[in-house]
Amino acid sequence: MQRLALAAVILAACGTPHRGAGDDTGGDDMPGKQDAAIDVAIDTSQTGDDGGTDSNGGTDSGGGMDSGGGMDSGGGMDSGGGMDSGGGVDAAVGPITGGPCLSGASGKTGYRIRWAGNGSGTTAYPVYEVNGFPDKSRDKAGAYGYQIGFTPRWEDPFLGAGGLVLNSSSFVDLELTTAGLSSISNVTLSILGRSYNTTASGSFHWQTFEGTGTTPTNFVSNSAPYQWYSADMTTEMSAGNSGVLLRIKAGPNSGALIVNRIELCVTAS
Repeated sequence: MQRLALAAVILAACGTPHRGAGDDTGGDDMPGKQDAAIDVAIDTSQTGDDGGTDSNGGTDSGGGMDSGGGMDSGGGMDSGGGMDSGGGVDAAVGPITGGPCLSGASGKTGYRIRWAGNGSGTTAYPVYEVNGFPDKSRDKAGAYGYQIGFTPRWEDPFLGAGGLVLNSSSFVDLELTTAGLSSISNVTLSILGRSYNTTASGSFHWQTFEGTGTTPTNFVSNSAPYQWYSADMTTEMSAGNSGVLLRIKAGPNSGALIVNRIELCVTAS
């Protein structure tokens, strides 16, 4: 009897076999901590729709090198900018990279300068704003006169932003190159300013080694504020020319202009 009682006590103390501390209620799960770790690894609340390598994080469709960022279809070197799917130069821009023209002319900005000074009657000097041509090795603007000792003059700071006085005794030269362009379909020459004459409107004309052109008489108003005045000079500038010299003069009618900006708007390939 004593032996039977002892056996009963031992069996009661041991009880039935049990699972490890990390087990779930399933019948075939791996026991203990290893099973719990695997549950966490495959739980969609940990690495499913909201994290890890899923649809919203890591290297998925919403982040990293995915369709919404990095080197993807929406940024970086993708189809929306930079060196895109067209290769090299964005097909929507072409080889001219100066961006939209301030004058509103068609094409892209091939070249633009602004004339600045330190007050009425001071020396005018060019501020280089844009060179959008493929080859920028030739990039110079200056105002010159027909008389010895000529000094470019900056005036008209009260009726507008002020600018270079361009009259019958002076001219502007732009030294450029169209090397790297295979063809040019349009060039628009624009100036921002007004006629510097209280009683008459003005005009301007230009010349290159390839031809000359002029605006109509009374083309440039003498009233404020300043406006853009644009003229077609496509036939005076060809592609692949490494020595372009564009000369701009006032006249023939009013004899004087205030020129705040000069812009070339170009469509090319």
